[in-house]
Amino acid sequence: MVRLLCAAFFLLSACTGGSNAAPKDGPDKAEAVFQSLRAGGYVLVMRHANSPSGQTAPLGLSAGCTLGDGRGLDALGSYQARGLGEVLRAQEVPIAKAYTSPMCRSWDTAALAAAGAPVEMSETQISEDPSVVSAFKAQITEEIASGGGNIILASHSNIAPLYGATPRATEEEVPSGVIYVVDPATWQAIARIDLVSAAGQPSVAVE
Repeated sequence: MVRLLCAAFFLLSACTGGSNAAPKDGPDKAEAVFQSLRAGGYVLVMRHANSPSGQTAPLGLSAGCTLGDGRGLDALGSYQARGLGEVLRAQEVPIAKAYTSPMCRSWDTAALAAAGAPVEMSETQISEDPSVVSAFKAQITEEIASGGGNIILASHSNIAPLYGATPRATEEEVPSGVIYVVDPATWQAIARIDLVSAAGQPSVAVE
């Protein structure tokens, strides 16, 4: 059974006033984050799950994805993406849609994390062009406002920060196995959900 590690939840310092700001107080701040997600209105920003380079037999599971040279999800990556999907489903977090880059490591991550929600490839998820990023943010904001639910963006270490995913000071880049809960009103993260392993089952620590 998926269970929560009731770790401390701290609002990220970058978020000070978005319309979807998660509650600062309460006996279970992790639960407060999931309660907010159940109401919808957030963007769940992810780097693709673990995908080390130089794999001898990389796999691409999603039809139409582009398999990079030696870069599919490995066993850990499959566990991360599937585990995050199980957590979201167990917490009854509604996913309206997932957008992904064309690369298999990103597309497979999105498909597993979305747990049955529609997944759409978007070239925006490999573009660092500011005008492309700005236009896609406007599109996502409109989609969330009109359709409800939450939207997943699965991309890469150079793209995820453009949509509010910020690595910690001790991290060189956005890690795998992590979801950043981003408020589209500010495009800043209000929480980070880290997948951890507890007794062989996927659990999360929320900060």
